[in-house]
Amino acid sequence: MKATITLVGDHAHVATENEISSGITAALSVFSEHNVDPLECAAANDKLERDELLSREEALLCAIWNMADDKAFRTVTLGWLFRAIDIRLAVAGP
Repeated sequence: MKATITLVGDHAHVATENEISSGITAALSVFSEHNVDPLECAAANDKLERDELLSREEALLCAIWNMADDKAFRTVTLGWLFRAIDIRLAVAGP
């Protein structure tokens, strides 16, 4: 089973399937634009969240993860009136 990119958070259940699909597609476009593996970005971001020392490359991967997360969030919540929303990228997998 291969790992996949998903959306999680307290409000992820509010988003429609179409919004979620659009958000993940938007995030994947960021990874593609920077020619990086989203799973490597997720691993670097996990390392950052554990407050571990990052290499220069891992720091860049974290920045790309954050750009993808932001783009996914903005795509999913476009037109929503409430902005205090917890929706973010995550990796689900094996």
